[in-house]
Amino acid sequence: MLNKNLLIEVRTEELPPKNLKNLRDNLVAGIKKGLQKQSLSHSNVIGFATPRRLAVIVEQLADRQPNQNVERRGPALAAALDENNEPSKALLGFARSCGVENIDDLEKRTSEKGTWFYFSEEKTGASVGDLIPSIIEQTIKALPIERRMRWGSSRSEFVRPVQSFILLYGNEVIPMNLLDHEAGNKTVGHRFMSEGQVVIKTADSYAATLRSHSVIVDFEERVESIRAQIGEIGRTLEANVVIDEKLLEEVAALVEWPVVLSGNFDPSFLAVPEEALISAMKEHQRYFHVTDANNKLLPRFVTVSNIESKDPNAVVKGNERVIAPRLSDAAFFFSQDKKSDLESMLPRLDQVIFQSDLGTYKQKVERISSLAGLIAGRLGANVEAATRAGMLCKSDLVTDMVNEFPDLQGLMGGYYAQYAGETNDVSEAIADHYLPIQSGGNLPRSVVGCCVSIADKLDTLTGLFGIGQPPTGSRDPFALRRQTLGVIRMCIENNFDIDIKSLVKDAAELHQKNFEADDVSSYLLDRLETWYLDQNIDASLFNAIRHSKRGVGSLAQNHSDLLALQEFSLQPAAEGLVAANKRVANILKNVDSGTLPSVNRALFEAPIEDQLYTEVEKIQSKVIETPEFTSRLALLGELQANIDQYFELVMVNCEDTETRDNRLATLLSLRQLFLSVADFSLLQL
Repeated sequence: MLNKNLLIEVRTEELPPKNLKNLRDNLVAGIKKGLQKQSLSHSNVIGFATPRRLAVIVEQLADRQPNQNVERRGPALAAALDENNEPSKALLGFARSCGVENIDDLEKRTSEKGTWFYFSEEKTGASVGDLIPSIIEQTIKALPIERRMRWGSSRSEFVRPVQSFILLYGNEVIPMNLLDHEAGNKTVGHRFMSEGQVVIKTADSYAATLRSHSVIVDFEERVESIRAQIGEIGRTLEANVVIDEKLLEEVAALVEWPVVLSGNFDPSFLAVPEEALISAMKEHQRYFHVTDANNKLLPRFVTVSNIESKDPNAVVKGNERVIAPRLSDAAFFFSQDKKSDLESMLPRLDQVIFQSDLGTYKQKVERISSLAGLIAGRLGANVEAATRAGMLCKSDLVTDMVNEFPDLQGLMGGYYAQYAGETNDVSEAIADHYLPIQSGGNLPRSVVGCCVSIADKLDTLTGLFGIGQPPTGSRDPFALRRQTLGVIRMCIENNFDIDIKSLVKDAAELHQKNFEADDVSSYLLDRLETWYLDQNIDASLFNAIRHSKRGVGSLAQNHSDLLALQEFSLQPAAEGLVAANKRVANILKNVDSGTLPSVNRALFEAPIEDQLYTEVEKIQSKVIETPEFTSRLALLGELQANIDQYFELVMVNCEDTETRDNRLATLLSLRQLFLSVADFSLLQL
């Protein structure tokens, strides 16, 4: 069996840069899956991607499948022969399906279950040339392409029009037609730095051949080349070139031969908020911005060219000419927007729909304002500032700047609030209220900012649940998962002692409809469980508190209790206590607690029965008086010896019904005592 490298290249018109890496990864995954399914042995499967091509190299791919022993079981002997011992229709049909003409060529096998007819043969493994076309076709069809294109008179569909197709095994072309292109061994190099077609002689020489024609096919290599060149420019400028990793990958997806250059813009533009300038450079021109040692924006930028020009200065001047109008637009929008304050923009929010069933943004900010003030009051924060910030937090949505640069919403509102003379608490809260905008991202800087942020997120959450549009596994257009985790983090990391279920209920009631809050609370607690798992905290710890009689009220208090329970679970005494709780829970599992009588001391037979019940009553009163969770756990630990002795000396499920029910009632009181702290039976130690 021979092993050679296989090359697949689909050359296209410019591919969407933000999806390029994902397309490559899915192409590799699809080829791997297909090879595995067909039992074609290989070593590494390497993916390549440039703006004009997707490619895969399968290293040391076997030229055919291993031979296979095919075995099929036919009808049982009783069904295979008729009363005259002649083959039945079932046996004849089985033989035909196996390609067997003589029934004697079938084998009879007997086991303890009976006798059956069998067919077996050694099947020669199919060649790579026979198998790989269908693997490629299935992989191409399964690529995550939101909108497929057709071009010319062709009925074929792909993410972009296809220009050529390579399918090379070693140095041999495997015949195949893909997307109306016959497989060959020719491609093209760089659009401007290479001429004519490029022949790929062997799969092994693919990357090196294209590099000689000014194409770096390895996506990660281009990323690191850009990073290194940016670092060198930063050292030359004695400044910091800020690398946004998403932008870096996007730029790498736009070039085949990256050349990094730096340019300047007019320093007068620095009078505009730097976020607006950065957005203009990043979103519109794919430039990296430059800061000084104090992280202040400098009037410079770094760009990545797709050509090694003989006159780099000409390329830089061109980029400087292009960015100037963008920055001028930002300066103009900033100047125009400052002529109106955020309050005067509120009526215009009545013309902007938040969600068709939930009303306008004007209605939304009224709800946010009320809820933010309520949260601030419960936290002892500045109610007036929270109420004011909540009312103005969405006004910048109707400004020219945010209309042009949507990623600046909130930030620009903070700047405009400052210029209009709003307090620092209000301005900062407006600027921060969208935070966190990503998993693990920064939280609002102030308590007032958190009040507005929580109010905004809970309003969206309760509203969408209320109209029957919760997030699904594949759809979450309002990013409710992220917003819910934001609420969780703000409450826990800021130690906000506020009842989350009560807050969700308040948010639901602020909507025009009488929305149900229980589903929202359950969803929030489900996300909290996921968050704990992400923190490598055992979910059973959270569920032990969630399913206690107290449940989860304050997320901050719950977090503190959970950490205490986690510490307790590591102590030697925990194992016995948890085991006892599991035993009690199992005994009571099928018991209707509503039918049990009150505990009757007169029915106690063993001294330990009275002793245990007395201790339960005594500790129950202490638990009620003890707010500190660790102290409650310590109190429950005092019961361990009595519980162990009880189960050693007392038969709970005795024959006498009255005695049995009394003992079950005793265990129920013990169970209720433990549930007042946590459901220890759920702990996994």
